[in-house]
Amino acid sequence: MTHRTWHRPRAQLASGVVVAASSLFFVACTDAPQAVSDVQQSISEVLVAQGEAGLNKGAPVSLQGGLRGAVLQAVQANDAYLAAQALEGEALENISAVSSGRRPQLGVTANAGGIRESGAAGSLTTGVAGGLSISQLVFDGGENTASVNRATAQALAARAEREARGNALALDAARAWIDVWQFDERLGLLRSRTAEMDMVIEQIERMASNGMIDRAALDGARRQIVNISLEEARLDASLKDAQVRFSRHFNVPAARVGRPSEVVSLDQATAQARQWQEAPILQRTAAEVFVARNAVVIAQSAFQPRARLEAGIRSPMDAGDPINSSVGLTLAYTIGDGGRRQSALRSAQARLEAVEAQLADEQRSLEAELSTALSRLSSIQRSMPLLDENIRLTASEAQAARSQIVTGQSNLRRLIEAEIDNYRARDAQVAMQAEKMILQLTIAARTGALGRVIGLDVPTADQ
Repeated sequence: MTHRTWHRPRAQLASGVVVAASSLFFVACTDAPQAVSDVQQSISEVLVAQGEAGLNKGAPVSLQGGLRGAVLQAVQANDAYLAAQALEGEALENISAVSSGRRPQLGVTANAGGIRESGAAGSLTTGVAGGLSISQLVFDGGENTASVNRATAQALAARAEREARGNALALDAARAWIDVWQFDERLGLLRSRTAEMDMVIEQIERMASNGMIDRAALDGARRQIVNISLEEARLDASLKDAQVRFSRHFNVPAARVGRPSEVVSLDQATAQARQWQEAPILQRTAAEVFVARNAVVIAQSAFQPRARLEAGIRSPMDAGDPINSSVGLTLAYTIGDGGRRQSALRSAQARLEAVEAQLADEQRSLEAELSTALSRLSSIQRSMPLLDENIRLTASEAQAARSQIVTGQSNLRRLIEAEIDNYRARDAQVAMQAEKMILQLTIAARTGALGRVIGLDVPTADQ
């Protein structure tokens, strides 16, 4: 049997070595994708790490500067607000990224390997070749311009979202402070008044044991006191809820705070309510309308041709060959795409209709909300003097009943009723004062004024 030995040409062998080495280099530089189980494990590790970080809430907010300063600190340290800041920064940077498409594009290429010429006598050339190219967009149907406009509107929407988030967080923090104050005040008022009535009952009970007062009247008075004491559990639960919210915003557990000064006055709230069209939530949605309009333009531009001015230079693998260069205008147009462009256009148009309807709905809702808040504020303003007079009259009635009960000119039921009426009037006064402050803060927050009032800084510069 005859055996034949095949020998590779030396040039071909060198080419194989170059290609193999290049392949191994790029394979070594490419990471293998993770398996589903590995990705799931990584997600779990992120959740655990974030959970442990969340347990460390950071330093408590200083309450010494009052409500305004404490709310500002609380918002600036809030993770949700920090996230909104980061998203705004991302959106602003994206403007520059999208705008770069309008500037000349410069690129380089390198190729290591071999080229075999066709034909029986074709030779193999090995080596390294490189190229340099530059291109400039000439016409794209308005796609790039619309993309820059859309990126700018997205940045403005992110800014409005950050402002809306900051105002909402400021309102929540201020509401928590006001609620801690009002429920603590009302609970103390209830306990103080029931303690006073218990002392009256003890005095009357001694009189009843001597036969000076009917014991049936005493039992009726006790029932009245028990009925009002049942409200203590409700107020205590409301106070604990407020303290939890307070701790979340200010990182100060079980705090007791005094009555806050008005951060937003009635006149300021009334003036801001008239400027409701400037509200951050409306600014955000209006920016989204602009984004959607430019998305329609981008979808329409897909039906237009593309033109680029291109120039390039490329070195050959064979040192003896000349350097190649090119310059010219490149035109491209998609004739058929299976309906993709038409579907994308219909989708963009539907999105535009949706955000326009959303903006109209948000405008109506906000206007109605602010109108209701102003109406309630007006009612409170009218009621406060009447409530003050009711407190004065019931206190006078209780004092008179207390002094006349021994002489028989008054009775125990009348005394207890007067004390309860006075307590309810004082309780309503505290609740009304708290509601007034919350309504004024709500109007300011919804219109975006609260953030400006407390000095919430704009985190990123205008572009």
